[in-house]
Amino acid sequence: MIRDLNRVAIIAGERRVSFSEMFARIQSFADAVKQGRGTKAVIFSENREGWVYALYATWLAGGVPVPVDVMSTVSDVEYILRDCTPEFVWASKSKADVMRKAVQQSGLDIRLLIIDDYEMASVTSLVEDMSSPLVKGFETLYCQNLDDMGLIVYTSGTTGTPKGVMLSFTNMLANVRAVSEEVPVYGPQVRSLVLLPLHHILPLMGTVIAPMLNGAGITISPSMTGPDIMATLQTGDVHLIIGVPRLWQTIYNGVKAKIDSSPIARLLFWICKKADNPALSRKIFKAVHQKLGGNLQFCVNGGAALPKEVAEGMKTLGLDLLDGYGMTEMAPVISFTRPGELVPGSVGKAMPSVQVKYVDGELCAKGPNLMLGYYNRPEETAAVIDSDGFIHTGDVGHVDAEGHIFITGRTKEIIVLSNGKNINPVEIEYKIEGYEDMVKEVGVCQDGDRLCAIIVPNELWARGKSDEELELQLKREVIEPYNQSTESYKRVLSVYIYHGELPRTRMEKLQRYKLPQLIKSGAHSAPKHTDAVEPTFEEYRIIKKFIEEEKRIAVHATDSLDTDLTLDSLDMVGLQAFIEITFGLKMNSERISTFHTIGQLAEYVSNYKTRVEVDRIDWAAILNEDTSSARLPKTWPSANMIVSAARVLSKSYFSLQGSGMENIPGGPYIMAANHQSYFDGIFIASFLTRKQVNNSFFYAKADHVKSGFAQFMASHHNVVVLDLNNLKESIQTLGEVLKRGHNVVIFPEGTRTVTGQLGNFKKMFAILSKELNVPIVPVAINGAYQVMPKGSKMPKRGKVTVEFLAPIQPQAADTYDSLADKVRDTIAAVLH
Repeated sequence: MIRDLNRVAIIAGERRVSFSEMFARIQSFADAVKQGRGTKAVIFSENREGWVYALYATWLAGGVPVPVDVMSTVSDVEYILRDCTPEFVWASKSKADVMRKAVQQSGLDIRLLIIDDYEMASVTSLVEDMSSPLVKGFETLYCQNLDDMGLIVYTSGTTGTPKGVMLSFTNMLANVRAVSEEVPVYGPQVRSLVLLPLHHILPLMGTVIAPMLNGAGITISPSMTGPDIMATLQTGDVHLIIGVPRLWQTIYNGVKAKIDSSPIARLLFWICKKADNPALSRKIFKAVHQKLGGNLQFCVNGGAALPKEVAEGMKTLGLDLLDGYGMTEMAPVISFTRPGELVPGSVGKAMPSVQVKYVDGELCAKGPNLMLGYYNRPEETAAVIDSDGFIHTGDVGHVDAEGHIFITGRTKEIIVLSNGKNINPVEIEYKIEGYEDMVKEVGVCQDGDRLCAIIVPNELWARGKSDEELELQLKREVIEPYNQSTESYKRVLSVYIYHGELPRTRMEKLQRYKLPQLIKSGAHSAPKHTDAVEPTFEEYRIIKKFIEEEKRIAVHATDSLDTDLTLDSLDMVGLQAFIEITFGLKMNSERISTFHTIGQLAEYVSNYKTRVEVDRIDWAAILNEDTSSARLPKTWPSANMIVSAARVLSKSYFSLQGSGMENIPGGPYIMAANHQSYFDGIFIASFLTRKQVNNSFFYAKADHVKSGFAQFMASHHNVVVLDLNNLKESIQTLGEVLKRGHNVVIFPEGTRTVTGQLGNFKKMFAILSKELNVPIVPVAINGAYQVMPKGSKMPKRGKVTVEFLAPIQPQAADTYDSLADKVRDTIAAVLH
């Protein structure tokens, strides 16, 4: 609400525009257009005074503003013009030529008005009467009916073609009311910094409409560059900033770097973090606050998720960071942090008038701020708004007991590998961008069945280096340290160097759908080995030939074991055994992984070898080493009790049926099954006799038995746990199980299917079968994926069948690969 017409409404550089003058200029702009009610007017300009006047003038004249990104190309603008068919366009002088070409190509009759011609023009008289219709109508944005369409905002296009979001006056005012009355963030003394481009709904609502309706006014930054922002903060009386994660990350990293350079500052930072007292933090870090203008009350994050570390760090510095979440279709707020209630990692609680629910993990919302729909796209509107009036956001997350919402990724951005692992690329990008001396920015995407990082190197650091040198150093000093610190499925295995800016929206959201095309057209791996001279010493040639034959790829001295050759844990065991057999040099997998390249590994072997006897990996020798002292998991009587109970429950709940039990042989064997659900082990055990249960050992990955209780149960119920740090010993333990006359149950896919389709089989079970001459019993499980697909929390009712197929005895002509394929093909033939 406007309380004082003499108060400064707009600060733009040296200019100070009062509310009185602002209303006069709004009237002047409206008089220039004289558009009819309901007609549309595009605004195509950089942030400036005239942008604000054009917006309110369009409403005053009864029209519908259509903000357009000032960085749009002629074809982008033409698309929007054709889509919404405006009658008028307000464009800045610098963008007039782009607009003229777009209008000409559209073939539409559109009147073009240049903002510069009206922005500084003299006005006949200022508005000095608080009862003026210009002042009173301002509170409701000059609308005749609150349910009328008041704005068309085109989505930012992170996934493709933009759509026009129709917002009503009710939609917009509901957001203002939520952050002004229901939760008092904005008020008459909270001036906002206009920083982000106003064609986006968040800065439009948060840095223009909300502060103006509260009578606080705005300050316009000339640009988004650091010097302009800091200069504007010093002179612009700014109390609230809305920024994107990269802004807050830049500010925080800059401050934190100075803190880390001083032992005393580090201690003070630690004290403030432990104390969690905003007043203490503001006092200790007063200099930081002064650099930000000294008046800053709220730092609002929007547009994308804020890294938890940055949120916690800003809080420690005494900056009240409000993280928000929403979408254009909700005008835009769905949730936001209440002042003083920052929970790092959370995007706050739902707006008071907004309801949220989750459908298969996807956040859905509805409220008075939900859009009218997509302009001229009723089918697409119906596709995102369900029958209960909730919009499906496309974001995955959860809410805690206190109502704090956590967003963990977008359904369209989450990378799903063939092993079923779900990966949020934002988490990886944040960690890699932490190496800011070398990395300017990075985009992570899927490249086949591996993760790929497109890295834009820091220009200063990259100066004078070839692409090959950049790639090698980035792999060595950035990617390999990252890979060593994360789970195996989150490792980056391809690196591309890109010179330029990654495709982003004007709100700094990465346009991920463009990344694969970027690899094809612009980003590239450095030219490989064209000028490099390959080593000729014997040890290198022997190791090179071994890896080429094992992996069936070309190998060069500068190849990284991790990112170029992608040696998995079994490959590393094979290489370890080969080096020991061939060169008499004992090196475990962890030691081998410390070498950055094959060339470096070969040089080490050359210097410390004790012999050179070229031979293949002798898995038979490895498996026939004396492992009689190996301790196998115990077999407690409770195993059969658990299986009996599970058998009854499975048969009643899942209508579990089995066949082919007569195919199970009496001696040691390997039971190899496809993997569809969490219950597959129980489903198989349900058809084994008591003796077979006691005699069968299951193979499990360590991440499935992390807790102390799970480890205890595994060690007392025939479960052999895979130790990735000593895979050779794990394989030998399984071999010892078979040598003692027991059986092994294994799932060769290594993980549950994410699509229901049969995955590739890892060959470890085939190695055991071939070298110890034990048969393999293929097991086909059908229906388990339908009752409990990966990621679901509760199983559904349904029919599950387990079929034990005829044993496959390894033959002399079988290779490990052919034997594994034979078993897989046998199972695939009977899957539905």
